[in-house]
Amino acid sequence: MHAAIDVPVKRLELVRVRVCQSCGRGRAELEAPDGAALSIPLDALRAHELERRGEADDVPWLSAVILELVRATKGTVREVVLDADARGLRALVSISRGEADDVEVVGCTPQEGVDLAVRGSFPIYATDDALATTGGTPETDGHDRLH
Repeated sequence: MHAAIDVPVKRLELVRVRVCQSCGRGRAELEAPDGAALSIPLDALRAHELERRGEADDVPWLSAVILELVRATKGTVREVVLDADARGLRALVSISRGEADDVEVVGCTPQEGVDLAVRGSFPIYATDDALATTGGTPETDGHDRLH
């Protein structure tokens, strides 16, 4: 797959949001068609927000406002790429404006990147370095304690 960054990536899909019954924190579980998986920790509020996709809230979320601002400046979010650097996991959001080659890449936390991708229905990719940070496939048994 090709993304706005210059390293090989795999396309991921959000398969589930798990929420801890004990504390409310959660994780977004993402998987590639080949079985590669990545689990992104979520704070309690974000976990519940992603779980309720599409339901109205009393105030707009920052991700919705950011998407409106990008669109107002004639920009388009192309994709979200989960990557790892020396400090840990991060999300790289590619925004194009005008010419196809005019792409700006901005960073954010992984949970912000997943939220933005889900809210805007943008593709999510992961680098090999990001996939190597989790060490395997997410659990699939219920919504118990996550930590």
